[in-house]
Amino acid sequence: MNNKIKKISIIAMFSAIGGILMFLDFQLPMFLSFMKMDLSDLPVIIGGFIFGPLDSIIIAVLKILIKLLLKPTSTVYVGEIANLIGSILYSLPASLIYIKFKNKKRAIIGLIIGVIVASVGITICNMIFIFPFYMQLFNITDVIIIGMCNKIFPYIDSMFKVYLLSVLPFNLVKYGLSSIITFLFYKRISKTIKYIL
Repeated sequence: MNNKIKKISIIAMFSAIGGILMFLDFQLPMFLSFMKMDLSDLPVIIGGFIFGPLDSIIIAVLKILIKLLLKPTSTVYVGEIANLIGSILYSLPASLIYIKFKNKKRAIIGLIIGVIVASVGITICNMIFIFPFYMQLFNITDVIIIGMCNKIFPYIDSMFKVYLLSVLPFNLVKYGLSSIITFLFYKRISKTIKYIL
């Protein structure tokens, strides 16, 4: 088997793992019940570090398609689009920085920048179209969302504070956790992949 076929097989495997990880979501007690945490960005960022930023985008797209093949959308594709945007905003800057220099310091810088870009970007997307769409789809008002957040954090009393003090921290935790796991295990995974290639 030549290297190109091996690479395609590994990208397919990473994509499948990402699609499966989307099902293994869980709730963090300090955030809204419909804001689910998952680790599906792990294979995206690891694939980006090994192969480069374009391949991380391919993995991100394929993981969504695999998830949709296994389970239809419950959000008229808005949840999947948001997940894809977040994956790309996270993996693209991180893998661009790492692939150019390939050292521990650049990996840390890339991961930190990826976390910030993805967290801020997804928070803006939530303001513009994700939350408004969900609220319209499920007939939920601003008052209900603010009330849900207010039960967790009493100082949240407006939608702006929902985004700033709930959505943004959630995404910082989500992408931050993926970054920590990537930093801890990337070298071992990459050595195995390079051995296969």
